[in-house]
Amino acid sequence: MTDYGFRDILKSASVVGAGMIFSKGISLFAETVVARELAASEFGAAIFAYTILLTVGGIALIGIPEGFTYYLSILDERDDTDTAFRIIISGIVILTIVIATSFLTIYIIPFPFIERFGISREQWQWIKLLAPLVIAYPVTQISFGIMRGYDRSAPKVLSGDILNKLIALGALGIAIWQSSGILIFLSFYLGQYLLSGVFAGGYVIYLLKMKLTRVTKLDQFNQDARRLFSYSWPLAFKNATRRLLGNTDIVLVGALLASSAVGYYRVGYVISQLGMITLISITYLYTPRVARRYDNNDHKGMEQLYRQATKWSTLLTLPLIVPMLYFPDEIIQILFGAEYTAGSVVLTILAADILFRVGMGPASATLQAIDRTRVDFATTIITMILNAGMSYILVSNLGILGAAIGTFISILFMNTIQVLLVYRYTTLHPYTLRYVAGVFTLVTASIPVSLLTEFAVGDAVILSFDIPAIPFVFVAVFCIVELVIIWNSGLLSPDEKKSILKILRDNRLPFIR
Repeated sequence: MTDYGFRDILKSASVVGAGMIFSKGISLFAETVVARELAASEFGAAIFAYTILLTVGGIALIGIPEGFTYYLSILDERDDTDTAFRIIISGIVILTIVIATSFLTIYIIPFPFIERFGISREQWQWIKLLAPLVIAYPVTQISFGIMRGYDRSAPKVLSGDILNKLIALGALGIAIWQSSGILIFLSFYLGQYLLSGVFAGGYVIYLLKMKLTRVTKLDQFNQDARRLFSYSWPLAFKNATRRLLGNTDIVLVGALLASSAVGYYRVGYVISQLGMITLISITYLYTPRVARRYDNNDHKGMEQLYRQATKWSTLLTLPLIVPMLYFPDEIIQILFGAEYTAGSVVLTILAADILFRVGMGPASATLQAIDRTRVDFATTIITMILNAGMSYILVSNLGILGAAIGTFISILFMNTIQVLLVYRYTTLHPYTLRYVAGVFTLVTASIPVSLLTEFAVGDAVILSFDIPAIPFVFVAVFCIVELVIIWNSGLLSPDEKKSILKILRDNRLPFIR
């Protein structure tokens, strides 16, 4: 199973995953601190603006970073530095124009026009304060797209998950110490992207100098720009609609409900996204690897990578997601305080959404790897329209519960279509009988584990911190149960077991002989 490069992906993904866990941990800690320091309405208004600007920044990228990943991974394999150089220069020129236009537009639009869309003056003030995100966020994503194309995971982790977060967290601490008001929010939420842009951009300049030293042909820019744009424009619209799809809920909640409701929804959303760590980490290097195999007509290698990525993403995600299904109130109380437990229903529904999403594997990444970006875009825009309509109706009638339900239904629809499309174009699917049976067994086993844990632990608290103990006990017990089931159910191949034992021995764990 590991003959097709998945062992290398797991090793690299473990680096990305460790960085993401560290990053998510710091981000979650920072968010809890900021949420406790600001009033719920002020926090909600700031998060609303933050969401709007990341959406604008994502749209301004017009799919170029994914185009960089796709073409650079193939061109590096072919050692074609001339075309790689032209692709990069063409993409950067296009993006510079789009990003500059987007940034200036924010300051040109008058507030009376914006007010028609339900945006309050406080929310608009936050949008202007956070406007540099429209530049900083795209710069980081461009840099990461180039790093992915050249299989550079460690620099991505350092620049995007560790150094920037640590420095921004330090700035947050200073802002709180000085009681600096709005700087409490700006120091972390804006600071992390400004720092990441500097670090990632600096490394990419060094990387390109090293990789593109043998450029000889500087013509054909128009041809390569058209190639890049032909691949990227569907991703541009897809990413735009995906951004809108992912943020429709917060935008509608902010426009139709009180600002405090945005805070409640955001809490459930942020915690649920911890479940995406494994899939994102694996997909980071999965896409360029599959693109190379597709370019070489290696159908068997693509199938192995697709199924391995799906299986390992699911198995590693379950311990993160399952506790959110059973103990949402306790988890929110631990992280954000009792004031935000109104978001527990959101956490439960979005956690179930993540479970299905991860269980269906990296279908969207596979469509990108086989150059089917247009159908991926079509699927996403249909889903966005479906989600916007459902969410508007459901939010109006059910509040934040309706927003979560709309997201769950629309994302499930999109993922199902993407899996079917991959099968349509490649005859590949991510499932084996052992995978389906194993995941079903694990989810079923979580039910008695939760009941036994609740019976044994009840309302016990960790005395030193006065926080509920039950989520921690459940995770510990469930991990043990999962390991036993995985090892003995046939989910792991003999090669995978040998690889795991070898990794443990190489790390010199004394209990492994």
